[in-house]
Amino acid sequence: MKRHNKSFLWLVLLLICSTFAFTSCDRDDLNTDQYGNEISVLSYGPNPVLRGGVLTFKGANLDQITEIDLPGAEAITSINVVTSGKNSEINIEVPAEKCEPGIVTLKTAKNGEIKTLTPITYIENLKFTGFYVGENKENQVGNVGDVLTIEGDYLNNITSVIFANGATMDAENFKSQTRYQIQLVIPAEAGEGRFQISDGNNYMYSEGALSINAPEIDANNAIGKSLIKAGETEVLRGTSLDQIASIELNGATVEAADFKSQTASEITFIISSKVADGEITAVTKSGIRIPFGEITTVVPSQLVATPSPIKNGEEITISGKDMDLITGIAFPNAKESKLNKVETTKVTSTVPEDAQKGDITLSLDNGKTVVVAYTLVEPTVASCTPAAITAGEKTVIKGTDLDLVKSITFPGDVEQTVDKFAAQNAQAIAVTVPAACAGSGFKLNLKNGITINIDGQLSIKAATDPAIASVTPGEAIAGSTITITGKNFQNIQNLYIGSYKVNRYTSRTNTEIVCQVPANAEVGTYKIVMEDPDGNKIEGPEFKVVPAEKDIATITTNMDNSAIKYPYNFTWDDTGRFRIMKADLIKLGVKVGSKMLFYKEAGATGQVQINNANWGAIDTVSDGKGDQNCVVKVFDAAMMEAINSIADGWSDTALILQGDMKNVTKITILP
Repeated sequence: MKRHNKSFLWLVLLLICSTFAFTSCDRDDLNTDQYGNEISVLSYGPNPVLRGGVLTFKGANLDQITEIDLPGAEAITSINVVTSGKNSEINIEVPAEKCEPGIVTLKTAKNGEIKTLTPITYIENLKFTGFYVGENKENQVGNVGDVLTIEGDYLNNITSVIFANGATMDAENFKSQTRYQIQLVIPAEAGEGRFQISDGNNYMYSEGALSINAPEIDANNAIGKSLIKAGETEVLRGTSLDQIASIELNGATVEAADFKSQTASEITFIISSKVADGEITAVTKSGIRIPFGEITTVVPSQLVATPSPIKNGEEITISGKDMDLITGIAFPNAKESKLNKVETTKVTSTVPEDAQKGDITLSLDNGKTVVVAYTLVEPTVASCTPAAITAGEKTVIKGTDLDLVKSITFPGDVEQTVDKFAAQNAQAIAVTVPAACAGSGFKLNLKNGITINIDGQLSIKAATDPAIASVTPGEAIAGSTITITGKNFQNIQNLYIGSYKVNRYTSRTNTEIVCQVPANAEVGTYKIVMEDPDGNKIEGPEFKVVPAEKDIATITTNMDNSAIKYPYNFTWDDTGRFRIMKADLIKLGVKVGSKMLFYKEAGATGQVQINNANWGAIDTVSDGKGDQNCVVKVFDAAMMEAINSIADGWSDTALILQGDMKNVTKITILP
């Protein structure tokens, strides 16, 4: 009994102290002992175990184990039995190599198996003893593509090699890998310097630095020594050029994928149109930069512009060398210039109407520019017929290229624009001299902004009759104030707008009249008419009387007969909706294009529904954000149909307006 208790205690202690527990397979051939001699493993260790060290197993009847298999190693049959029986112990020597972490298998003579529940691991002291390139173990200098050998111990656990520039090669790309050696091909991306090996958790630096021979550029390369033209193919010669990943130029980078060809001794590539003057550099796959000179790019030369002088609007040709490099053109003072055609020896363009003489600028894609001078044709004046006139009379100006004239400024700084010319072509301009002018000579104002002074060709005698130079504004509503400028206004007794006599004056001088448009003047276009004391009438420029906005409140009421008051709040009942009658709209002269305006307070929102006499919806105007000060509805065909054609059978209603727009400050109609 005591012995049994001691055995029980030993087993319990063994179970407590063991690091890992195990079970055996349920196999009948393991239970052949009629006295209960079943084989089992209670513990094993140490774990992790030192490679080449001793591994001990404790359990029951382990003296019957004939083979122990460690993952990756050959079967171990040399087993040392320390004790036999139900409390047994065996041990083995762990091989120094080839063992891998994993489940341990114990086998019996009858092919029974016991597998551990927990994998075995090993104590491995990673060592990095050195490296070399090629066959010479003293050599630490190589080229991309050479074999790099790394030596040490437990290198079989290494998962990656990290070069000085961060470029990494994983174990799957190693040429070979054992416990004591790794061999790999130096990749193009590898950088020079001390490198690292790693097992995924630990990193070790090399003692020495790996040197990689960089590509060498042939000093006799033409590139970097001569003018370079965009679009041409250049050749770069040297050694190890297959390591080049890109060529950097000022303004553009040519990647290896875009090389026309690439070998160890030669690279061919095309010069981009974006390339400008500057340094040229080759960049290796490992990031090494190799400057090899500066380039100067070709620009067009020997430039000649023809014809010169040339007239605005005509096509100019600029000839020269390497003209196919030109991508843009700019004329002096021109808002917009464009190329018509680009060829190797010439480009063409139309001289803009607003271009002035000077230098034409030709631009290249790389930002460079070249200039070429040109001159422009300018109008000339040969004569004026008659050469001596009184202001207000007509003269004919004869010369050349007068179609370039935009306006004429006469003495007194009175300008007569082209739309006032009686006639105009390249040879002549017929123009009435403004009545407010006096003096000699005039100025030709060209379409390109240039002014040409013409002296002595025309003498203008001041007119004694009243003359109007300007009316400001040129249109206004009846009852508004206008200003008339000119000369000899002291001789004016009466002033008319059409047949409507002006009765209200704010001020009158010899050169300016401020007056009110007659309140009874109807909408239309009229001549300003001046009348002297003798009753002689002199016509001036045209003036337009425009319609005034009509307040809705003056022509209708709400449908409950209450007056429309501001601010007005539209509703969907009779207190906030109204009719507009056909007769009122016809009297106002509304037509397609007339406007209905809803002025409102800032921030006010809502909608107004416009219906015909039968409550058929025509349109809805709205302001959902409240950001409009005035909502406008333009009279369209549907509204005019409601006014002219649609009737409800009992009233003269044209339109019905209702809605929910609030704080409307005024509702008007502008015919």
